[in-house]
Amino acid sequence: MADEFLENNTGISFIRKKLITFRIITLKKLQNMKTLISLFSIILCLSYGKAQWVELDTGMENPPVFNDVYAITPDIVVVVGANGTILKTTDGGETWVQKPSGTTSGLGEIQFPTPDIGYITADGGTLLKTIDGGETWNVIDTESGFSLAGLSCVDENLIFISTSNNAILKTEDGGENWETIEVTLPLLSQIQFLNSDIGFLWESFGSVLSKTENGGGVWNNLTGLAAGPAHFLDEEIGFCYNGSLLKTTDGGDNFVNLGFGGAGLLFDIFVINENNVWGIIPGDLGGDPSSHGIANITSLDSENYIETIAWEHNDEIDMLSIHFSDETTGYVVGMKYNKGTIWKNGTGINTMSISENELSYNNIKIYPNPVSNKLNLVFDRPMRVDISLTDITGKQAYSITLNTNKTTINTQGFPKGAYILSVKTGDKTLTKKIIIN
Repeated sequence: MADEFLENNTGISFIRKKLITFRIITLKKLQNMKTLISLFSIILCLSYGKAQWVELDTGMENPPVFNDVYAITPDIVVVVGANGTILKTTDGGETWVQKPSGTTSGLGEIQFPTPDIGYITADGGTLLKTIDGGETWNVIDTESGFSLAGLSCVDENLIFISTSNNAILKTEDGGENWETIEVTLPLLSQIQFLNSDIGFLWESFGSVLSKTENGGGVWNNLTGLAAGPAHFLDEEIGFCYNGSLLKTTDGGDNFVNLGFGGAGLLFDIFVINENNVWGIIPGDLGGDPSSHGIANITSLDSENYIETIAWEHNDEIDMLSIHFSDETTGYVVGMKYNKGTIWKNGTGINTMSISENELSYNNIKIYPNPVSNKLNLVFDRPMRVDISLTDITGKQAYSITLNTNKTTINTQGFPKGAYILSVKTGDKTLTKKIIIN
């Protein structure tokens, strides 16, 4: 599935292509791993009850793969992906608006050091910058010609970028001028800098975690630790996950093993605080290289941890990035059936669900949203449905009953604003917020 996808989607950034392909190699290690029993009281919970991770409707008919996501607030979120795609929501994912990027290159990583100023890495050694919260983006040429890998924004001006050419790019003025720091890097290097001097570097799958204390000129391995992805809260406190959750409180000089986890490895990790860590699981032990599992590790006290794993049993799903705005609201992006997909968690509880625009007995596709002229509804099979559209006051603007597998609502004459679409078949009803421009 990964190879087929790469042949048909050349807009993915260099680093994302390599990561997806590299999972197949890493899987050989996973297949040989045995189930590990926790040294502490770690409880593995496979949850398939009430949904907490919900698939969102982007309003796009054929969205490209989404590579990264950044939640500025629980409601204001920006997603980036292949073909220069940038999506933004200001209502927590109810509606998404595509923003012009000025490029058709694959977009890799996104960070907002302030609510207004943000950066996105793009193929071809370019960087995108916004100063208005993601509404508009300008292309910055790093003049390196390198493929960009990891992005780390210390603040709105101080930025470090790892590349595929044994170099780190650094700017101290928000991208106006760039310095090239030559250093030997792993091909899939990811980085995080805490200030102008202290930074950490790792490879996404099980490489040694390294640290610099002079701005990237010299890197030292931290006790030969096979770390996997890492995330530091500050200069002293950080976590990494490779077969178990590891924690340091002294800047990486020493790590404490908090217990063997059920996730094995993690593809991406996001630390909310010292007691709450999330991550994406890259494949299972049965031979599937794609990512469709989410792990959450929370501490009960200084010695006891609970790890919950939500697993979506669908090998056509590949999750690539995770980001939380606070303890309860987070987003995951990736692809499903080779189409870009966004999942949301608004509770902080780790379980999976069917899509927001899916019912258990069929799939219903609704697009575009927002809509200007024609709202399309496509069902996976012909069925009898009752469709209605009401405004926010409850006044019915449209109603029809028909047997079909698709239909179109002409919204051109409707007053602009928010509406509630209701689709009923049998005893099951789907409702969705629609914005008419």
